[in-house]
Amino acid sequence: MGPFPFFVLIVGSLMGVMYMAYVTLRRKQQNAMQKHLLDKFSSTHDFTEFVQSPAGQKYVASFSEVVTKPGASILNAVRIGIVLISLGAGCFLVRTYEGDARYLFNGLGTLLSMLGLGFVVSGLASYAIAKKIKSEQAN
Repeated sequence: MGPFPFFVLIVGSLMGVMYMAYVTLRRKQQNAMQKHLLDKFSSTHDFTEFVQSPAGQKYVASFSEVVTKPGASILNAVRIGIVLISLGAGCFLVRTYEGDARYLFNGLGTLLSMLGLGFVVSGLASYAIAKKIKSEQAN
């Protein structure tokens, strides 16, 4: 096979790290912006006026969308798990190398597969809990 699969693995890993850094930076910026916005209000009265305005209602709705839609986060966890399991399986398929590279791919494949399995199990457990809570609320 040659060095191509190893190159693809390295580039993929670097892209994953860059994406995670981007998401983390974006969340930090959003949190700082929200904190700065909330610090602008000098009293509770000012804040309640803001919340009653259309812009304030849109701002508060953005919080409730994250909290009230567990299906999106469950689906995201399962999606990440499937991708990690696939990457792990790909690392096992590349194990045709001899020497240290074989052990590297074997270990990386095991790690990625176990992480993926953890995400899938977490997503399934979250789905079962959300389903149980929904059925209890209906009663």
